[in-house]
Amino acid sequence: MSAVARDTRPQKVPLWVRLYAWWNGYDPADLYSGDPLKVKFDTGRGNAGGADGDGPLKKKVPLWTADRIQVAERLWGAGMHTPGGDEHVQTLVKPFGLNPTMTVLEIGAGLGGCSRSMAKNFGCWVTGMEQWPILVEAGMLRSRIAGMEKKAPIELYDPLTTQFKSRGYNCVFAKEAFFTIANKSRLFESINNSLRPGGQLCFTDYVTPEAAKPTPAVDAWMAHEPLEPHISSSKDTLNLLARYKLDVRIAEDVTEMHQALMLEGWRNLTQALKPGSVAPETMPHLINEAELWARRSAVLRTGDVRVYRFYAIKGSDPVD
Repeated sequence: MSAVARDTRPQKVPLWVRLYAWWNGYDPADLYSGDPLKVKFDTGRGNAGGADGDGPLKKKVPLWTADRIQVAERLWGAGMHTPGGDEHVQTLVKPFGLNPTMTVLEIGAGLGGCSRSMAKNFGCWVTGMEQWPILVEAGMLRSRIAGMEKKAPIELYDPLTTQFKSRGYNCVFAKEAFFTIANKSRLFESINNSLRPGGQLCFTDYVTPEAAKPTPAVDAWMAHEPLEPHISSSKDTLNLLARYKLDVRIAEDVTEMHQALMLEGWRNLTQALKPGSVAPETMPHLINEAELWARRSAVLRTGDVRVYRFYAIKGSDPVD
């Protein structure tokens, strides 16, 4: 009987473990056994990981804080809270054909980087809607500093109750902002009502392939997201757009592009990191952010979750 050979290949230590080890002078291999849920960190504020399944540094804390905003901007660029900078935004909105006569609604605007990019590069008028007050305050401050408080204001909204201005916009844009919204039917109805006849909708979002049911990998990813996902399949999304008479012209898988942007952000940040370049109180947030994006990257690599770009046009309103 032959013996089963033991796999002695070194485990790839996750980025957030390496960051923690680097910061505290530990050997990453001493902290990691191959199971990220068994990593225990002492951050000086109590243990935040372990066998309870919460994961390293997972705490019941506000979703956004000043420290997390600082980390996000170091990762993705000034005014950005998700992967993709100014050039990426221009690529996404190219079908809009934006010009100074047009008005745009951005949903999930975060710090307002995308809104200001559109206003700056195309001269259009952009209203950014964001649900987290700290991001609204920080985003509006950045618009004021840029002299764009009227051209690209950032306003507070509630995704459960807000009705967007009826026929108020030529275009609606969003970037990975819909997968945490439970009532997507209400969302697309509100978007449809906000568009003028011939108006355009462009958004990217996390989806499951076609009508596939969530896999154990997806369930594990969802359990560790800071805000509960309500992810739809690409097919369900297309059906919703059709229900509200939005004529889909583009429905493309942009997962590879999204992953490349994620990798670029983390590569640039880690190459710039030096001892003392991150405040001690900020380091746990950096590690937490690394864990979040590592989990997202993992589920994208398996193909259980994809990133899609949708572009649709609203037809003329029916005559009463």
